[in-house]
Amino acid sequence: MRTAVGNSMPWSVSRPRHHVGLLLAVYVLLAALLELAAGTGLAYVAGFGAVRAALASPDWTWLAAVCGFLAVSCVGYYYAYRAIFTVCDGPRLSRAQLRAVTAVGFGGFLAYWGGKIDRLALEAAGASPAEARSRAGALAGLEQGTLAIGGCATAIAVLAAGSSIPASFTVPWAVIPVPGFLVAFWAAKRYRQRFGKHPGWRGLAGTFLESVYLIRELVVRPRLWAWGWLGMALFWAADSCAVWAGLAAFGYEMNGAALFVGFATGMLFTRRTGPLAGAGVLTLVLSVTIWTCGAPLPVAVAGVFAYRVLAFWVPMPLSLVALPALRRLVACRIEGHPDDGRRGVQAGPHGMPQRG
Repeated sequence: MRTAVGNSMPWSVSRPRHHVGLLLAVYVLLAALLELAAGTGLAYVAGFGAVRAALASPDWTWLAAVCGFLAVSCVGYYYAYRAIFTVCDGPRLSRAQLRAVTAVGFGGFLAYWGGKIDRLALEAAGASPAEARSRAGALAGLEQGTLAIGGCATAIAVLAAGSSIPASFTVPWAVIPVPGFLVAFWAAKRYRQRFGKHPGWRGLAGTFLESVYLIRELVVRPRLWAWGWLGMALFWAADSCAVWAGLAAFGYEMNGAALFVGFATGMLFTRRTGPLAGAGVLTLVLSVTIWTCGAPLPVAVAGVFAYRVLAFWVPMPLSLVALPALRRLVACRIEGHPDDGRRGVQAGPHGMPQRG
């Protein structure tokens, strides 16, 4: 059961190294083709001549800044990972192992899709499948929840300033996130133990509520866990700055608030959770939402494409370097070294540690 997730990954420890290399090359080629197809289609809509003019004289300083912002966002992501993995007596990974998981998950490509890398690492560290699903879900929830809070604050500021951004982009961000969080936190605290041991949809609800409860713990205990959600806030701030720098590289310095509303609206999923790190899809959607929020379409196409290409390739060397450590972690678990360092922790409902 614990090896099923690992065996579904393209870099599974059950595959010979040369097979892994071939599979990764195929995935890289497929992702590159999807990005190229998305960029070409957008250039056709915006006008090849206009996009060519935008691409004619890029500012290489700003493109270098994109890489710098991506590096900063990786640091924030590490602390968010660490918080979700350890809150409420989570399974323990060494710092080197956690850095390897972060490096592979941050770029998203080698993580395959859907947060499988996180479930695999958590199970390898000794978590039950149910706990691994809950913590991986909590990381996804922390990603989108932090982005939603940022989008909420920005949308309120934009509405107060009387911006021309469409109300369909700003009003939902201003109205929905805070009540949604309050209801979710209340439901998680009150009902999570009722669903944990049930099969079917009740089990799925239990997994969801446990994920929300973990996020709630980060928020209601700021003295212990503020660095976790602040790390995720740093990730999103730096990632959106990377998009801004991508637009600036082609001559358009966009209003920061307007850009963040478009960025938050277009970020349907993160590189970690999207198929092939969101290849093609995020390029299409982000270009359109940022254009809707005020950027010229040719510049939006060029800037977002540059950001996506760099976000795909810059983390790739780190992911490849970290891959052997991740394979060793999984192989160690498969070979029967199950000690997760949590002896004496009483299991609670749904396989999670018992909490008061």
